[in-house]
This record gives sequence, C-alpha cells and structure tokens, in this order.
Amino acid sequence: MLQLVNGVDFLHSNRIVHRDLKPQNILISSEGQLKLADFGLARIYSFQMALTTVVVTLWYRAPEVLLQTRYSAAVDLWSCGCIFSELHSRRALFKGNSEFDQLKKIFEVMGLPPASEWPEGVSLQRSTFRPSAPQPLERLTPEMDPQARDLLERMLVISPARRISAREALNHPYFRDDLDSIRTSSSLSTSENDSFSDGRSDTPVSK
Repeated sequence: MLQLVNGVDFLHSNRIVHRDLKPQNILISSEGQLKLADFGLARIYSFQMALTTVVVTLWYRAPEVLLQTRYSAAVDLWSCGCIFSELHSRRALFKGNSEFDQLKKIFEVMGLPPASEWPEGVSLQRSTFRPSAPQPLERLTPEMDPQARDLLERMLVISPARRISAREALNHPYFRDDLDSIRTSSSLSTSENDSFSDGRSDTPVSK
C-alpha cells in the first residue's frame, strides 16, 4: 500500500490524476515493486478545467464523480481507499450495479452527507437517498489494525475537500514502520558504499 500511495503522490505532485485506479491496473514485479498501469484516462489537471465524469471503474469511483460535479486529484485517494479495504477483506467494499446504486451503497456504509456538504447544481437531490448513519468500518474490515482503519477512514471521506491527500497519507502513522525500515536500509547501504575506496580520502565512491 505504501508503494501505491507513493506512486499516486508522484503523479499528483506532477499535476497528473490517474482517474482509473483499481486492482487490475496495479502490477507487481517479481522483485515486489509496484507499478501503476493503464494511463488511458489520466490527465494533467488544473483547478479550472472541466473533466469528464465517465471515468474510474464503478466500484472504485468517488462520490463527486458519481454525482457529476467538479473533481480533481482527490478521486484517486478514494480509489486507493477502496483498494486498501479490498486488500484486507478480499472483496470489493462498494459493489454497485449502476451509478445510483453505487452511491446508495456508499451512503449506506459511510453515511449520507449533511445538506451543507451536498454539491449544488447536481441532478440527484439529497432527498433521493434514505438518511443513514455511518457504519463502524471494523465490522466490514475486521482484519485491519486501528491505524490502518484510521487511514482507510481518511481516504473514504465523502467530501473531497476533507479527504486525505497522498502526501498526507504518506505521513500517516500506519506507514511509519515501513518508512523507518526503508530509511534504515538506505542508510546501511550508503555506509557500505562509503567503506569502499582506494584509501585516499579524495577518491569518490564508485556506484
């Protein structure tokens, strides 16, 4: 998961939104290196541009896309959250069979957002959906530890303005041990390389 979020952060830092993150578009090499695939729907975005709403495979599609309102990079973090849940439970979290049914299933789990957060000018009115309170995610993902579940909840915030960003996700405590391990490994590798020289202090290390 760390590699996935790191890849998404790289895209977003270069103003690229993938718009179709799903398990089928994530490749793992024989060395365990994750690679993002299928950039057919990816776009370089700006805050003013209009983006099509026919993006992202339905089960991983963010609410703002389903409601056909303005969206940006936060849609990728919603998809990451859906994938994160699926990695633990081995089943899709929201399995809708239409855009309306997908929204219905999202609201049944995450709760119907308050009227103050309902986007203006959308064809679907908030009153179309039955009022519902958020379900405890530990019932749906009992395999997750508390830190993983906290990160998942931050990725699956319905309001894109309050959803965690990829950069913020990388700083989440859930990834702390992995990042510390990577830094330690990198430090050890650097130290080993520095130990090889021909005895002269001004000789650069060959890498």
